[in-house]
Amino acid sequence: FTVVRVLIAMDLLENIDSIGQSLQAPLRYTIATTAMASSNKPTLIPLVVSHGQRVLSEEDFLAFVSTARESLLKMVATIGAPRVINATAALMDSVPQSTADMLPKHSGRSKDEYIYSDIRSRGESLWRSVYSRQADKLEQKIGNWYPDLIEVIKTDLYGRLLSDCRILDAKSTELCTIAALVPIDVPAQLKSHVLGAGRLGASQEEIDAAHAIAQLIYSFSE
Repeated sequence: FTVVRVLIAMDLLENIDSIGQSLQAPLRYTIATTAMASSNKPTLIPLVVSHGQRVLSEEDFLAFVSTARESLLKMVATIGAPRVINATAALMDSVPQSTADMLPKHSGRSKDEYIYSDIRSRGESLWRSVYSRQADKLEQKIGNWYPDLIEVIKTDLYGRLLSDCRILDAKSTELCTIAALVPIDVPAQLKSHVLGAGRLGASQEEIDAAHAIAQLIYSFSE
């Protein structure tokens, strides 16, 4: 970054803080990181990391890095593996080694815990929480298009991935999903997850903030 571009980026971070005041800071920066991944702007992520180091406590900074990694992983379901890989690299390559050393070194998703019926049930529960009265209709529509598609969505994406709330809870996952959907211009899915976030406990202020942060980042010229 040139000096001018750094100053512009600093202004972006100040705007993120301003419009994201209704969100706790670690989640605010997780949402910003997610939107940067979706917007294919991973070079902005180190600036969020550096900013987080300056303004967050050590505990909150660790929470941000942990939830940002988890959000990126979960957004494989939304923006695809290539952008997630690039964003995760940008995140972790800019995190101080002392922080990285405090993160788990082995996957918490053991194959031994994946009993199909349990995962399918967990996915079903989240699916209905997000889509409410539209859940059955949407499942039938997707299943009619391709039965394997709804099976993978409900079991692998909603069951195994999105409903795992050990690091990032369901409400926060939906807010991050909003941030991932804004840049990819899918209004029907965005509307569904805005409603889903509300059903999972997000306030209108939190939903608006996630949307505004994502729109700001998507519109930002590097």
